Amino acid sequence: MSSSNREMQLQKTCELYAYVLTSLGKEVPDEVQECAYGLEYPIDCVKELSEILKSLDTDTFDKLVNNKDSTESRNLSYWWEMQQEADRLHKELSADM
Repeated sequence: MSSSNREMQLQKTCELYAYVLTSLGKEVPDEVQECAYGLEYPIDCVKELSEILKSLDTDTFDKLVNNKDSTESRNLSYWWEMQQEADRLHKELSADM
């Protein structure tokens, strides 16, 4: 059975969250690892990944998100840009109501 677009996005987010946690020397929860490797139903860790990125100091953020030599970093950078745009649009639409 093929995965839906939403499931693939959730899995990718889990992969990126696992990358960040590992890079910070933190333990990756089992459910995140299972999601990242497609072993379990995808979980939503968008909030957790967003929060940890917002909490990073500038040097650590640059190392993890703006490292042009790392595929994971480039993927995380793209994800972060898309997440920020989605947040901006959500706020804009909420303000119009």
